[in-house]
Amino acid sequence: MNTKNFYIVATTLNEPSLQVKISGPYLTKVAAQADLAAAIDEAMDIDPSAKDYAYSISRVESQQPGIIQHMADSRSTIL
Repeated sequence: MNTKNFYIVATTLNEPSLQVKISGPYLTKVAAQADLAAAIDEAMDIDPSAKDYAYSISRVESQQPGIIQHMADSRSTIL
């Protein structure tokens, strides 16, 4: 995995400095864009207030999974 990848990032409008990677990593921006709507829907399933977040695609230096991938991985370990 690259150290710099694309992530779908959620930002609260009242606290723009607070950003959370909700999905990713993606190797390309096109891949992130293809998953954007599904990631936003899943974020709203997890947290109904996610409808109030601003979403963007950012290239970030990180190898950590986004929240959605982290939660999916946690669920598979529990089962």
